[in-house]
Amino acid sequence: MQDGDAGSRASTIAAVLERGSVAILFTAVVVTVLFGMFLFPLPSFQTDLEAFAPEGPNDAAEERIEVEFGDERRPLFIHVERTDGSNILSIDALQEQQRDLNIILEWSEQRGHLVEEVIAAPDIIQRGLDESTTGENLQSATSWEQLLNDTVEEGTTCVDGAAADDLAALASFGRDALLHKDLAFQSTTCAWLDDNRSSGNPTPTASSTLWVFYLNPNLEDAVRQEMVNLIRNEFITLENNGNLSYGLISNDVLSYDINEGTVDNLIWLIGGALAVVIIILAIAFRSVQGVIFPLVALSMALVWTYGGLAAFRSNFSVLHVAVAPVVLGLGIDYSIHLQRAFDRFRSKGYSSAESWGRAIDVLVMPISLAVVTTVAAFISNVVSPLPPVQVFGIALAFGVICAFITSTLVVGAMHVLVEKSSKPKATKEGWERLQRMAKEVVITQRRTQVFALIFVVMLTIGSVVIAVSKLETEFDLSDFLAEDMEVMEVREDLFSSYSATGWRPIYIFMEPLEGEQTIVDDADFIEALNQMNTRIALAPHVITPSAVGDGDPMVESIHAVLHDAIEQDPALGTSSGLRVVGNDLVTDGYQTGGAAAALLQLTSNYSTGDLLTGATWSDRVAKVIAFDEQNSILYLRIEVMVQASSNSESVAAAEGLQSAVTHSTGPYGVAAQMFVTGDSVKVNTVLEGLKTSQLESTIISLVVSTLVLLALTRRIGPAIIVVTPVAVAAVWVVGAMAVLNMNWNVLTVMVTALTIGLGIDYSIHVWQRFESMKNGKDAWESIKEMHSTTGVALVLSALTTICGFLVLCLSPMPVIQDFGIVTALTVFFSLILALGLMPILLAADTAIEENGN
Repeated sequence: MQDGDAGSRASTIAAVLERGSVAILFTAVVVTVLFGMFLFPLPSFQTDLEAFAPEGPNDAAEERIEVEFGDERRPLFIHVERTDGSNILSIDALQEQQRDLNIILEWSEQRGHLVEEVIAAPDIIQRGLDESTTGENLQSATSWEQLLNDTVEEGTTCVDGAAADDLAALASFGRDALLHKDLAFQSTTCAWLDDNRSSGNPTPTASSTLWVFYLNPNLEDAVRQEMVNLIRNEFITLENNGNLSYGLISNDVLSYDINEGTVDNLIWLIGGALAVVIIILAIAFRSVQGVIFPLVALSMALVWTYGGLAAFRSNFSVLHVAVAPVVLGLGIDYSIHLQRAFDRFRSKGYSSAESWGRAIDVLVMPISLAVVTTVAAFISNVVSPLPPVQVFGIALAFGVICAFITSTLVVGAMHVLVEKSSKPKATKEGWERLQRMAKEVVITQRRTQVFALIFVVMLTIGSVVIAVSKLETEFDLSDFLAEDMEVMEVREDLFSSYSATGWRPIYIFMEPLEGEQTIVDDADFIEALNQMNTRIALAPHVITPSAVGDGDPMVESIHAVLHDAIEQDPALGTSSGLRVVGNDLVTDGYQTGGAAAALLQLTSNYSTGDLLTGATWSDRVAKVIAFDEQNSILYLRIEVMVQASSNSESVAAAEGLQSAVTHSTGPYGVAAQMFVTGDSVKVNTVLEGLKTSQLESTIISLVVSTLVLLALTRRIGPAIIVVTPVAVAAVWVVGAMAVLNMNWNVLTVMVTALTIGLGIDYSIHVWQRFESMKNGKDAWESIKEMHSTTGVALVLSALTTICGFLVLCLSPMPVIQDFGIVTALTVFFSLILALGLMPILLAADTAIEENGN
């Protein structure tokens, strides 16, 4: 670039600013008002598994089948204790539980049947009384002796109970899933029964019990989450007026608390980040204009970014909390570079318009390159299969563009308008001090360059090794909540109190084979169901309570319904050509269509078919089969309850059931198309999506950044040199995550693309300044000039960005805290490598150019 061309362009910019500063500011204000209108009222946040789950190949089939069965059941867990810590199974405690339970169920009925099924100790005991006596009620019981005498036949012992399949299964489930691990039953109730009811106290003891509500799955997610919060408030009222304490947890509770807390969290974090920006700007420029102008401009950029996002989306995700510090960090970077150049030209006697014009002219290349490559890095997230990650990438790219516009035009217009008549500054004391500091840095850097290169290589290799061995991918809604929140304390209580926790249903849907109209239930079909049932029972993490007897897996299917019904009423099996042998259905004079006929008969049976939930036989059939108009089998559904308290368990459960389905297909398998679905499967797809996002966005970011640099520099050497520190920084950040025991999550999974997007700025500024200074100078002399000018500006902007990101560590959300630490490390490593490694590479490249060696 010739000096004449530079001066001409600077003069043109200065003239535009001189004449149009008022128009620029007026336009900026109008745009801010327009975008701001979309933020009132502030859009709600939606953070749940459904929002993150990508589209799957079986979505259309699942939607067809769910029309018949409804959506996935949503369990709500209620941890119940006595406020004084005494026995939750005492008669008075059970009676109070029953009264509270009835109040909640009545409340639910009045508000649209929120609770569809209940599993709770007082309800199970009352059902036992209903089955065994006439007109007896738990409220009228005076002791456990009376309860046992009314429900257990004289002479029955615990050994006899274990021999009865129904009682054994019920006892197994209650022991593992509904009662605290400290349950005392053998030494109390069993001892009393075994001693022929003549001595001892039969009252069992336990510290807590667990209720399970199955909520109406057909409600909209937002409506159901709001209703769950209302029911939680009802429990709080009961707790305040009684002797029981209730703790509620479910995915709906987690989502509600996340969404409610995110708005306040966002506002607080933006305020904290702005406060840090003000402090850093005040230290850097020590003038009102140097602080206020960038602050106003970046505030406009935030309004534009979030307003633009709100214009196209009715709600935000929790990821959008991270947009603000990124926009602030990059915008401050642009502002600091421009204002430092502006001050330098002002000190030489230029007017405010001329100084800003020359600042833009000098920095147009590095800042434009930085914006292009940063936007490209963020836009790369559109390839992610996860919708929130796609929107997050677009929001970041749009925010960077907004920050660039306001930092260049709005800040410049304010300087020109306010300082039009002020006198130029003329101090060079700071410049001379910076020159001395830069000289010392270059001397040290030149002496230790070999050691520095070896250190970088060794640290990079070590980062790769430790990252590969330790980093895992995680996704859990609880990661968005503080550990000391009530819902998280309840979650911890559940994990520590009960043997079977973290229930999640996984569903296996069946529909006719391609070209068929129905699923044919012939003898081969019955045998294939037996084999599939065995495989499901052996799949990992399927809940199989086994405190008494062997226990049965928590599986609801046509196999389970037929097995239980025929076992209770052998006549049903005789009429349908089926009988029960162990856990299998055996054909005996069976005719095709016999299973469908038996299930059709059960649809009109309204007696209790499940002692645990109280569901009728008709209810159970409706959950597992859909008939066509000729009463043949159209669709089938199998519900499998799995225990998955971590991502690894969730993945193992989903993959285990998928394996069971795969091995149950083929010539000798179930003659139907089968699909595995449910929240655990969606978690698995989210985890796979996160891995895909991380890999693809990183590759795209690197490729695009390199191509852009090649197109603009037209030399492969400088392009590689600019990209290398960024790539190394990304590896270091990943290694640091492993050292700090972090894992990949919905935010940290984007750290490599973010490193490119943020770090490329520093490398571009260093390269551009070096290129502009090296003509006729020694390479290390040019590096000294770079350190004393651009290097200082980079340190100031990086410090501001780091402090802004570290504000995120004050967030109560663990994933936001991790993101704050990781992005701060990203900026720190990018700065260190841009100022430490890159000058060595530039000096080597210059030597090669000059010597041809």
